[in-house]
Formats: sequence, C-alpha cells, structure tokens
Amino acid sequence: MNVISALLAICVGAAAGLGLLVLDDLRWEARNRVSKCTTCGEQHPRHTPHR
Repeated sequence: MNVISALLAICVGAAAGLGLLVLDDLRWEARNRVSKCTTCGEQHPRHTPHR
C-alpha cells in the first residue's frame, strides 16, 4: 500500500507541475500579445505613446 501511495503522490505532483507550466505559458502569451488600442483602434504594443 505504501508503494501505491508514493506513486499516487508522484503523479499528483507531476500533474501540478504541468499545470503550473501551462498557466505560466498562458500568462506569458497574454502579456506579450499585441492588443488593439482603445484610443486609436490600431494594433501596437502596450504603453506606446501616441503621436
């Protein structure tokens, strides 16, 4: 029974690690995405000064 518990704990840890990697990747993509500006309607990087 101890072996099964250890394997289950390893599987849960691996699943949690993969979940964190996926969340980190999604946050990175959202942060670096070129979004549509609410002022001019163009697509440009965040915090770009308008001219």
